[in-house]
Amino acid sequence: MHSLPTTLRRRLLGVVLAVAASTPAVLGAQQGTWALTNARIETVTKGVIEKGTILVRDGLIIAVGAEVMIPADARVVDYAKRTITPALIDLTSSLGLSAAPAGGGGGGGGGRGAAGGPSAASAGAEKFNGFDPNRSVTEEVKVSAADTRAAREGGVAVALVAPSRGALRGMSVLVPMRDSANGFDAVKVNVAQHFGFSGGGGGFGGGGGANAAGERLPGTIMGVIAYQRQALYDARRYGLIVDRWKADPTGIARPANDPELESLVAAARGQMPIFYDTPQENDIRRAVKMAKEFDLKLTLTGVTEGFKAVDALAGHNVVISTNFPQPSAVTGWSYRNAMRQSPGDSAAADKEARKAIEGNAATLHKAGVKFALASGGSRAADFVTNIRKAVAAGLPADVALQAVTIRAAELAGMGKALGSIEVGKIANFVVTENGNIISDSARVRAVFVDGVKYDVASQAPAPAAGGRGGRGGPGGTPGGTPAANATQIAGTWRMTIDSPQGVQSVSATFTQNGSSFSGKISGLPTGDAEISNGRVDGNKASWSLALSFGAQSFNLDFNGDITGNRMTGSVALGPMGNAPFTGEKTP
Repeated sequence: MHSLPTTLRRRLLGVVLAVAASTPAVLGAQQGTWALTNARIETVTKGVIEKGTILVRDGLIIAVGAEVMIPADARVVDYAKRTITPALIDLTSSLGLSAAPAGGGGGGGGGRGAAGGPSAASAGAEKFNGFDPNRSVTEEVKVSAADTRAAREGGVAVALVAPSRGALRGMSVLVPMRDSANGFDAVKVNVAQHFGFSGGGGGFGGGGGANAAGERLPGTIMGVIAYQRQALYDARRYGLIVDRWKADPTGIARPANDPELESLVAAARGQMPIFYDTPQENDIRRAVKMAKEFDLKLTLTGVTEGFKAVDALAGHNVVISTNFPQPSAVTGWSYRNAMRQSPGDSAAADKEARKAIEGNAATLHKAGVKFALASGGSRAADFVTNIRKAVAAGLPADVALQAVTIRAAELAGMGKALGSIEVGKIANFVVTENGNIISDSARVRAVFVDGVKYDVASQAPAPAAGGRGGRGGPGGTPGGTPAANATQIAGTWRMTIDSPQGVQSVSATFTQNGSSFSGKISGLPTGDAEISNGRVDGNKASWSLALSFGAQSFNLDFNGDITGNRMTGSVALGPMGNAPFTGEKTP
């Protein structure tokens, strides 16, 4: 996005409207030099400091220890009785990517489905069919302030964003959970190629559709495997031809430009990781076989049936999803359940399967398999809840913390910059009370992302995930608390925004439907504007506003608290920071 002219930017800054925050409210971001004192510091890699200090400057850790000299310019925060750990890293996210229409087979458009969090289908998503190895999501990802806030409240500071459907999905980007983050804020771009075993029609059967060139795409598992093998062979050959031509083009015809094959060359040579989506046992074994044939730099993701393929996982990089499947979705469960004779056996089988599913990480740990844990696309609050379930099922708590910090950083190729509290690393922390973030009673009070402090206020304990951790079904539906608990925001509000360029006044009219609301803002320099993503959760509210001026665009995200007819909060202005606002409901 091109930068806006300074005069227009100043006018638009005043546009900040307000409608309080969804879920636990995040206060304004604060940056600078920090001295975090008197905290229990769990470094993950260098042991535990029972009462220590962390110094942060320019987004980096410059000192950590029990005895640290505090510079005069530091902002001192006393974190007595609080615990600081590295912030979490989620390696299975699709935040900030538009979703393709569900089930859109036809021309192969069904290769991608809804991905990580509620986002509307868009024309931009339809051009991808799941056979797009040259797709770099760095160019398209844009995470809303509401989504980054929800991630931070769950302790997540960095997420690996990647497409979630198809056979050759494209390349991922590691994004910090700052307000309104996009690919240009990336910690690392083109982290890995992402493969899966779903065909062009979005599944294993039926037609696979066609790509933009009119070529048929495979729609069966055997077709997908054959397509992937051929693509890897072709990429290797293409790489050799291009290398020879670059070394000495004399007498050699110039190779045709092929962006898809070019994007696969590094992965086919074992130089770029391939993250293979392998939730089921057969997926795991197929991917391992493929990696052995081509000597790939393999990372297996999902792996929810890893306990059924321990032998195949030995020696491989693994990312285990904590988005636990229902027992009925586990391979062979339906058959085994059908063979039961006693009336009570089905319930016993369900309980037995759930124990194995939630104990998956513990089983692999006992077998010596090293792994990271990831959300699997579930909500941030469910991510933490499900990590705790894995611990309750036998995974040591210290191993669980390593799996969402340093181990995740290493698998993303950023182990020297992220994942632990050490001098020289990026200052990404989570501050909790009542133990570290893995503890059952812990509450997140602040999160540091790139050395920027985001306070989290009035956070409730993470909810039980309805037994499933966010895959839909009870407890897994995005949207927060029921409508019965939502404050009534409907009506007209007079709002005042205290922007860096002065006080601005606007009018907001909202129409509410349960915990959702729509409406418009009047009095903007660009005219009236419709709001989007309006949500109310308890006395918290949030919404977004997209403003256009010619070819330029400007996004605003509002969050606030409602008390009676008063509302206070802040609006995220993207690169321009945040501005506070107040609002009063008119009779």
